[in-house]
Amino acid sequence: MERPMALLGISFFMSLLMASFLELKMTVVLAALFFAAFLIGLFVKQIRKNRQVMMVIFAAVAAFSMYSVKEMLSYRPLQRWDGQNAALRVETVDMVQDNNRVTVRVIGGELPKGTRINLWLSGTELYPKPYDILEGEFSLSTPNKNIRSYFKANGIYLNGYAAGYGENEIKHIKPDVRPFMYHIIEARRSARNTIMSQKNMDGTSGLIAGIAFGFKQDISPDIEYNFRTVGVSHLLAVSGLHVALLSQALLWFLCLLRIPRRLSLGISSAGVLFFVALTGFEPSILRAGLMCLIFLVGQMIGRESDGLNSLGVSVFGLTVFNPYAVNDVGLLLSFSATYGLLVLYPMLKRTASALLEKRSGKMGAAAVLCEKAVDSVMITAAATLPTLPVILFSFGQISLISPIANLLMVFPTSVVTVTACAAVPLYHIAPLRFISSFLFGVAKVVTGYLIKVSEWLASIPFATVWAKQSFMIILIPAAICLVILGYRLLGRHGLRIMAVWSVIAMLCGVLTHRLLMKDVTDITVLNAGYASALLLERDGRTGVIMMGDGSAASSAAQELERRNVRTVDFLMIPNLDDECAFCPMALTDRIGVNCLITGASGEYSDTVDALKSDGRIRWDNCCVKFWSDCYAELYNGWLGIKIGKTRILVSPDKSKASDLNEGQRKTNLVVYTGGPPQHVSSITAQAGVLCCRAETLSAKLKGFTRDSYPLYNTTERDITIRTRGTGDLYFLKKIV
Repeated sequence: MERPMALLGISFFMSLLMASFLELKMTVVLAALFFAAFLIGLFVKQIRKNRQVMMVIFAAVAAFSMYSVKEMLSYRPLQRWDGQNAALRVETVDMVQDNNRVTVRVIGGELPKGTRINLWLSGTELYPKPYDILEGEFSLSTPNKNIRSYFKANGIYLNGYAAGYGENEIKHIKPDVRPFMYHIIEARRSARNTIMSQKNMDGTSGLIAGIAFGFKQDISPDIEYNFRTVGVSHLLAVSGLHVALLSQALLWFLCLLRIPRRLSLGISSAGVLFFVALTGFEPSILRAGLMCLIFLVGQMIGRESDGLNSLGVSVFGLTVFNPYAVNDVGLLLSFSATYGLLVLYPMLKRTASALLEKRSGKMGAAAVLCEKAVDSVMITAAATLPTLPVILFSFGQISLISPIANLLMVFPTSVVTVTACAAVPLYHIAPLRFISSFLFGVAKVVTGYLIKVSEWLASIPFATVWAKQSFMIILIPAAICLVILGYRLLGRHGLRIMAVWSVIAMLCGVLTHRLLMKDVTDITVLNAGYASALLLERDGRTGVIMMGDGSAASSAAQELERRNVRTVDFLMIPNLDDECAFCPMALTDRIGVNCLITGASGEYSDTVDALKSDGRIRWDNCCVKFWSDCYAELYNGWLGIKIGKTRILVSPDKSKASDLNEGQRKTNLVVYTGGPPQHVSSITAQAGVLCCRAETLSAKLKGFTRDSYPLYNTTERDITIRTRGTGDLYFLKKIV
C-alpha cells in the first residue's frame, strides 16, 4: 500500500476533528457504526481486498472510540467539580503568566493524580516558581465556553483559585531538587528577558520575542490586530517554518565546521527537541518537530522520508494520546498549510509550468525570473488556500490581501527568527556579545519593516472580509472545493459552471439570511479590559456604547474595522467622567459617527465637545429613542436600554445597585463594568456579562452570588447575544 501512515494518520485526525463538533451520544453511535462496517468488511471479500477502505474505517473506529472514552472517563467526571471546593496538593508545571495564571498538576488530594488545572493567582500573596508545591483548599470551576476548547487541547479541564478570602492559607513548598524541565522553562524565561532588555529597539522587542519564541504577551494590540487583518497572524505562532529554518541553519553551520554529517544530523535533532521544549510544547510546534525529526532520522539511517507519511505519523502521534489536540487552532492551521504544500503545491506548479512553457519562447531571458516569481506565488497559494476554511470557521473573517502579505513578510520573518535565535545564546557569552548586538540590530531593522508593511496593508479598505453569517463560513470553503472539483473533472468548462453555481448559492443564502434576520438585534460585549464596549447591530446598522476606562474606544474601533464598518449610527458615552470620554478619538478618528449621545456634563466635556460627529444629543433626564423601537435612559449613572421588550442594564464602574429602584433592577441582560456593584444580589436577570481582566477575574467572581443566573466574562473573548426584542436572549457560540 502506498503511503499507509499518511492514510491512517490523516484519516484518524479528520475523524477526531469531526468528533469534536458532535455530541457525545453521536460519537458513540458513529463508533459503533464504523465498528460494524469494519466487521462487515472483514467478511466481504471485495471490501477486505481494498486495504485503503479498510484502513480508513479502522482509523474512524479508533478515533470516535478514543474520543468518546476520553470524554466519558476523563473530562465528564471532572465537570462535576464545577462550583465545588477541593483539598489538593498540586505542582506547578510552568512559569506564572503575566495575567497571574499558572498551570498546575494534581499530585494528591480529592482529584485524580495528573489532573491539570488552570490556577489563577492574585499576584501579591503567592508567586510560585515552576515545580513548586502548593497545598490547600481550592475553588474549582469549568473554563468559559468561549475558551474551553483551547484549554481542553492543552489537557486543562478545570479552573481554580484559592478558596476563602486569600492565599495565605495555601501552603507553599519549595522542593530541594527540581526536574530537568525546570531548567528548560528557566531558559525560556531567560530568552524572553534577554530580548526585552535590549536597548534602543524602538518598540520592536515584543514582536521579535513573539516571532522567534512565541511570546505573544509582549506584542502590542495594534501590531497583533494588523497582522490578523492582513492574514499573517500565523507568523506570530511558532510553527513548522521556525523548526525547518533553525534545523537547516544549524545543520549548515555544523557542516561548515566539517563535523561528520551523521553527527551533525544527530546534533540538529537534539536542537529540534530543545527548541520544541523551549517554545512550550504547543501542539503546532510538536507536529512540526515530529516531522522534522522523522526527516533528520531518515537521513541519518540513509532512508528518504515521505512528506505525507511524515505528516500522518506526526498528527497521529499528537492526537492518539490527547484527542482534544484537534481543538487547537494552531495545529489545524499548521496541518492545513503543510498538507497544501505537500499536495496542492505540486499540482499548482505543474499547471503554472505548463503555461510558462508555452510562452517561454516569447519571453526570452525574462522567463527564468518569471518562473521564480510564479513559483513563489504558487507556494504562497498552496499554503494559504487550505487554511481558509480553518480561518473562516475559527475567526469568522478572511483576508483578501493575505497572499500579497505573505509574499512580502514570510521571508523577512525567517530572517528575524534565525537572527534572534542566534543572538540570544551569544548574548550570554561575553566575548561574543558584539555579534549578538549586531544580530539584534538586524532583527530590529527587519521587524520595523514588518510593522510598516502590516500597517500599510491593513489600512487598505476591505483588506479583510468579515463572514458574519455562520452559513457563509460553510458555503465559502464548500464553493472553493466545488470549483477545484469542477476543474479537475471537466477542466475550464467545469470550473466556470461550478463558479457560477457557487455564486448563485451564496447569493441565495445571503438573501434568505436577511429575510430571517430582519429586526433581530445582535449585542456584542467586547473584550476591552475593565471597560464595557458594546456593539449593537440590526439590519446593517451599527451603534456603539462605551463605559469605563480608555480601552473601550480602541477595542471598538478595531472590531468595527474588522467588520468593515466605516460609519456608526450612534456613539453613546453616558458618563463624561469615565476615562473612555478622555480618549474617544481612537474611535472617531477612524470611524464616522452620525450621532454622538453623551451625558449632560463631566470632567471630559471639553474633549467630547471637540469630537467629529454629524449630530449631538445630551442626556438630561430624558429618554433617547433609536431604531424605531429602541430606547436608552440613564438611572443614576446606570444605563438602561430597551430593545422592544428586551431590557439591558449596563453598570458603571464602582457602582451601587441600591441606586436603582425595584423595577430598574429587573432586567434580561446585565453588563458589569470592571466588577460587581455593591448589593449585586438585588439584581434579577436572565444572564450577565462581566467586563474585567483575566488577572482579577477570580477575585471579581467572589463578589457574585453563585447560580443566581449564568454569568459570562470577556477576559478572553467577545460575548455576542442575539435578541428579537421579545425578552429573549440567545448567546452565540464562537468556535475559537
